[in-house]
Amino acid sequence: MHPKTVTTGDAMTVPLAERLQKPEHRERSGNLSDRSPDDTPSSILQSGQTCWRIEPAERAAFLIDGEAYFRTFRDVALRATQSIYIAGWDLDTQVELVRGAEAASPVPSKLGAFLASLLRRNRRLHIHVLNWDFAMIYALEREWMPTAQAGWTGHRRLLYRVDGQHPLGASHHQKLVVIDETAAFVGGLDLTKSRWDTSAHAASDARRVDADGQAYPPFHDVQMMVAGEAAGALGDLFRDRWQVATGRRPPRPARRPVTDLWPATLQPDLEQCEVGVMRTQPSFAGQAEVREIERAYLEAIKRARQSIYIESQYFTSHAIGRALAARLSEHEGPEVVLVLRHNCDGWLERRTMDSVRAKVLHDLELADHYGRLSVYAPTVPGSEGSDWVAIHSKLLIVDDEFVCVGSANVSNRSMGFDTECNLAVEARNEPGVQAVIAGLRSRLIGEHLGVAPIRVIEEVRHCGSLIHAITALRGGPRSLESGCFTGTDVPAVIPEQRLVDPERAMGMGEVLGTIVPVPERHRLGRRLLAGYLLLGTIGLLALAWRWIPLDDWIQASGVVAQLQSLSRSPLGLLALLGGYVVGGLLAVPITLLIILTLLACGPWLGMSSALAGSLLSAATLFGLGRVLGRYHVQRFAGRRVAYLSRRLAQRGTWTVFLVRVIPVAPFSIVNLVAGSTSISLREFLLGTALGMSPGIVLLSAILNGLDGVLQAPTPGALVGVGLFVGLTWTVLRYVLRHAPLVPPVTSAGRESMARPTS
Repeated sequence: MHPKTVTTGDAMTVPLAERLQKPEHRERSGNLSDRSPDDTPSSILQSGQTCWRIEPAERAAFLIDGEAYFRTFRDVALRATQSIYIAGWDLDTQVELVRGAEAASPVPSKLGAFLASLLRRNRRLHIHVLNWDFAMIYALEREWMPTAQAGWTGHRRLLYRVDGQHPLGASHHQKLVVIDETAAFVGGLDLTKSRWDTSAHAASDARRVDADGQAYPPFHDVQMMVAGEAAGALGDLFRDRWQVATGRRPPRPARRPVTDLWPATLQPDLEQCEVGVMRTQPSFAGQAEVREIERAYLEAIKRARQSIYIESQYFTSHAIGRALAARLSEHEGPEVVLVLRHNCDGWLERRTMDSVRAKVLHDLELADHYGRLSVYAPTVPGSEGSDWVAIHSKLLIVDDEFVCVGSANVSNRSMGFDTECNLAVEARNEPGVQAVIAGLRSRLIGEHLGVAPIRVIEEVRHCGSLIHAITALRGGPRSLESGCFTGTDVPAVIPEQRLVDPERAMGMGEVLGTIVPVPERHRLGRRLLAGYLLLGTIGLLALAWRWIPLDDWIQASGVVAQLQSLSRSPLGLLALLGGYVVGGLLAVPITLLIILTLLACGPWLGMSSALAGSLLSAATLFGLGRVLGRYHVQRFAGRRVAYLSRRLAQRGTWTVFLVRVIPVAPFSIVNLVAGSTSISLREFLLGTALGMSPGIVLLSAILNGLDGVLQAPTPGALVGVGLFVGLTWTVLRYVLRHAPLVPPVTSAGRESMARPTS
């Protein structure tokens, strides 16, 4: 493998290979070139174990930050003659690939128009775009129907597909582009909004805005470009996914000379090197589980001698945390430097992923007996003090021997549940490659500290320690802040980490296991059956009113009219809300009270009144439970609620949400039990509101249609109600027994509840 010179963020070219090969410039953190051949261990990269394939690359380069990646992708795509494959977690046709003066080029700067222009210029070019069929939780944050955008319609040679072939709650998180089977990109960057930034990460940059003109914070990421047979392997990976998603396999293009596609302005970091292609793939629809990225991380951490450097958006992986803790507890173990995002975006992610990360970091601190752990978040000078840089990169560097770049965060999802792709290079004691790997680490640290990479190299040589070098270089306008992750108590609102950040698909039984003991689960089907028997009874009453003299005794329209009269006065509404409190004390089924409210007040006022009454009843019984205490509540409700009591105390809002959605225990019992635990009233009411709202809306929709059936029932309408009840019951029974269920949150993804969590 042949290393090349590395261009720093200061536009100065430093012959790193020459500097680092000299003994006086060797860094303590990982230069192992003085080992004897007998000491050389077997390779970290092993096909079928820690990677999928090991393929040669004629050239390879590390592209730091969105400006470098977007510009290079554009330059290479302009040279495409046969095919462009794009697979991503997200894609936005309105993202601008180049900005400022570069955008004045006659070639369109926006992705959608740019790809359309390539198709017009070359009639042999075919473009395949495979986007994750994202969860509805992201619907308001993403671009709908990219093919409907200007320039994307009517192109038979542009094929856009969404891919939902994964377990429920998982995501396709790979970010890869393959051009003419010759050049490819893999990393943490999607071709989407809120990703572009320069390595300066200026707090105020007029170019760092989305298509709608909205500014976003400084954003850091890393992409890797490879050319040669390694790109062909990534082409195979894309075609495999396309076939699974669509049933068809694109033809393999002919490979072209690398020099035809490689931009003249881009200096490769490596030439004639071997690249490991590694994946994460969950078990799904006959596809075997693949955990190559996790195995590579664990093996690399195990072999580290001097330093482990990690950049990651999330840091929640059980396995990686345990492996790092084991190395930190060793007397002569390596230094561990973590560069992480200061905090997630959005209230929910901060209460979930950040709280899980805090626990993992706390465990690492406990294991750090010898002071070899440092955790940082990058800052840049802002208008009011300092602004945090959003770390989105997913990178591991171990000693000067191993570098891994890709889409996989240090999270359980990325290691086993989502679909991921990383690339890795191993030095195998070659001094030139060691110099490039050390140079990449120095470029990254230099960028975060606002200093030239050569200063990082010299400081490491002087201090003999990566951590000491960072400490010596900190304090400038740009810096790496420490001590900003642990030590703060972030209350979690979601239960088990396996629900927030799962390693694999989970069955309904496992989800229910977080709130319901195993012996109680068989009762759920009975409660659901009782609810649908109630709906069936309503249907039978409709038949009775229609075809027998029962309507002489009681008129459905009259009952509805009497109920509606309650909503016409403030006293009637107060009486209605008071009925919830009395009904709760008497353990009247909450569903019945909601139905009466909806009939009395109509769909819109009824939904808000039902939610208000439910919260009032819940708060009243919660207070009663707090007054009575755990001992008296358990005696009243029975010992079988002890498990629920523990879960309410431990998991807070999420458990309340689940017991409202799933009929685990009667409404009144849940309220009493919650009051007897340590859960706060705010968390309890929040979980109740979130859990009750979907059911109230569904009941309103059903009753709105059922009202017409009751007043003018026809055979067709009654058959429709029966079919609806039967179908819904069948689906729920199936879901309870078979369907995998994992909440579609994060990152994190990654990738997560907020937009930049991929």
